[in-house]
Amino acid sequence: MRFNKLLFTIFTACAIGNVQAQTTAGNSFYIDYPTWNAGTKPPVYFNCGTNNILNTGNELTMEVWVRMYNSTWNQKIMGKVTPSFDNGYLMAVQLGQNYSEIWNPGVNTIQAGSSPIDSAWVHFATTFGSGGQMLCYINGVQVGGLPLTGNAIASSTNPFVIGIAPWDLTNFQSFGSIDEVRLWSVVRTPDEIKSTMHKHLQGNEIGLVGYWDFNQTSGTSLPDLTGNGSDGTLNASANYYSWQPSYAAVGNDGMYNMNDVNGVWFGKDPTLYNYSTTTNGLNIIASIESKKFDYAVYGHNDSSGVSTSYLPANAPLDFKRTSREWLFNKGGNVNADLYFNLSYAANGGDSLTKNLPVQNYTLLVRDSMNQNYSVAGSASSLLANGTIVKFTGVNLQNKYYAIGVGSSPLTSVQQLNADNKNILLLPNPNNGNFNLYNVADASIMIFDANRKLVKSFYSDDISMNVSTNDLANGLYFVQIIQSGKVSSKKLMVNK
Repeated sequence: MRFNKLLFTIFTACAIGNVQAQTTAGNSFYIDYPTWNAGTKPPVYFNCGTNNILNTGNELTMEVWVRMYNSTWNQKIMGKVTPSFDNGYLMAVQLGQNYSEIWNPGVNTIQAGSSPIDSAWVHFATTFGSGGQMLCYINGVQVGGLPLTGNAIASSTNPFVIGIAPWDLTNFQSFGSIDEVRLWSVVRTPDEIKSTMHKHLQGNEIGLVGYWDFNQTSGTSLPDLTGNGSDGTLNASANYYSWQPSYAAVGNDGMYNMNDVNGVWFGKDPTLYNYSTTTNGLNIIASIESKKFDYAVYGHNDSSGVSTSYLPANAPLDFKRTSREWLFNKGGNVNADLYFNLSYAANGGDSLTKNLPVQNYTLLVRDSMNQNYSVAGSASSLLANGTIVKFTGVNLQNKYYAIGVGSSPLTSVQQLNADNKNILLLPNPNNGNFNLYNVADASIMIFDANRKLVKSFYSDDISMNVSTNDLANGLYFVQIIQSGKVSSKKLMVNK
């Protein structure tokens, strides 16, 4: 029942408006609780120093991706706090909730939201704006808030610490994985938090004062990628930590310039972690299992309308694709059903033709934005009166995807050489008519230089005469489909 209800939600939203090796976007820092608990229980944390730029004053945003060993425990993730508890900021997790405190100098505390207890990557964010509000988020969704006085967070010389209580470097240890710690001197809006939570940052974003991505594979130094010099120094015994591949739902550097980036991963809303619904033209239903690290994130290039560039070599002459394409990044192995809304994908421009035979709609894929597409597969069904095209069981790769359609199925025809001598077009150029030879039982279409269909007809005979009196002078293309094969020829009309 839930699945049918979700499909209805997806389609309503749309109406309105071979396994590869596992790959990830980088590494994370992992603290192993069983080994730690069975050993000497040493503190494990990063001291990032006392750089004054980390005293953010009237505005602050904290962000992090975490996978906790047990998120019900009280574990401090990051902070900068005075031992007298009259100044500073802190982000923690407790009872599966975002637990944040900010002192200015009175304490402002929010403990809110819900996340899986273990084996789940979750994104936390907390914002502070003096005289405004303190807000907490889980996976880009606001889960709590409270009003604030006009006091700022006062400057202090206390260090910024990751992984343990910053005022007591022996207690409230974090266990599990930490990745993508970001500190901002501005109040980030909900849209801003959502727009970058799945992106690896460049380090020079406006308001970003500290950024630690944990992408190294060894060592005890944690670089601050903003260039502000707040590098972290690891305090730990080598027996209790490691640098491990991160399965946080964060794309690689190619995702940075994509728009409306969304994702699927276990750790998202527990009833919706397999689903991503958008209004950008592409929704997905994935196959991720509970407590699995597999994830996929995707964004688009913000193009509108349709295009005939970079098409596969065997595309029919009238074949067009969406100008909009979607980049996918994935970790592990993710299979998904893809639902393309042709109107939303057009983004106000020309849309692909709706309600053609389902096999004519083709999923296109390429490795980079300056390559020709290849064929990833044919559509499995049309929905919502032909406006939504579904592709079933796509094994997602770190590639660019688009959808195209033409007058014949791209995946089932063989392209003949353009000068195939079995089919003749004479005379060429012509001054009013031409003859086609060896075209018995063939469908024939004539396209202008802009690939617009101007004439179409069927030939029963081995040869036929075609008038061009109704065509303006210029270049045309003649496409002949015969016995499941397609041949294309140039035609010059010069009357």
